[in-house]
Amino acid sequence: MHQPQSISVSSTINSPIILQKAAELAKKLELPFVDQVSLCLSDFILAYTPDGLQLLQSLPRSKNPRCLLFVDFVHGKNGYRLAKDCTIKQPLARAAGIKAGFRPNILDGTGGLGGDAFVLASLGCQVTMCERSPLLAALLEDGLERASREERTAAIIEQRLRLVIADTRTYLQECREVYTTVYLDPMYPHRDDSALNRQSMRTIRALVGDDKDSGPLLEAAINRAGNRVVVKRPRPAAALTEHLPSHSIVMKNSRFDIYLTFNSKSL
Repeated sequence: MHQPQSISVSSTINSPIILQKAAELAKKLELPFVDQVSLCLSDFILAYTPDGLQLLQSLPRSKNPRCLLFVDFVHGKNGYRLAKDCTIKQPLARAAGIKAGFRPNILDGTGGLGGDAFVLASLGCQVTMCERSPLLAALLEDGLERASREERTAAIIEQRLRLVIADTRTYLQECREVYTTVYLDPMYPHRDDSALNRQSMRTIRALVGDDKDSGPLLEAAINRAGNRVVVKRPRPAAALTEHLPSHSIVMKNSRFDIYLTFNSKSL
């Protein structure tokens, strides 16, 4: 059973402007604000750092909190994927329906840390990320803002990638936009021995719990997607619901289940 974790908002930067920004974020998220990270007694600390907004965890006998979650579209894994793996031949692109001369309009219904949405936008797709966790959305907003100031990512962020803070099922019911592809990467089933159970996933699970409404979300997406719904799953896991996919793209540790919709023949 998911147990809520205590979170406070602070800053590692001793600046009146940044501290005010942190205080405003705390008010927006309805979380306590503490003006010094060292005084935070919560399980997690959402803090402005010199690198950007990060989710930190204090370590016993250490003055330096450990970074658990950080959205960076410029460096690290996302930077590598942009520089070295930006090809329509990769499994994610094929699953999403990208073809030479065709870029689908995509809704990423499980925004998370934004990695896959960023890759799809880098490949030329218009991508809307939908994230219902206000905390994850705050990390995404900060990552998008920083990437919009970098020369090699500015156009991608400003022209092809946007964030909507909402429950995806509600958004699908209310929005008028037609999405060719709906992409879903729900929380993987909990497995203590899983290589996919990495630190970031464990942290997100601790914060927001499991995606227990993944089945209804899939059905809602199938009813709205113009061409297909893509669901990322662990390779050995069963299909998300009894509604079986049209086909799958299988990789070493995971797979993409693809559900073609009734409008597929017209696209």
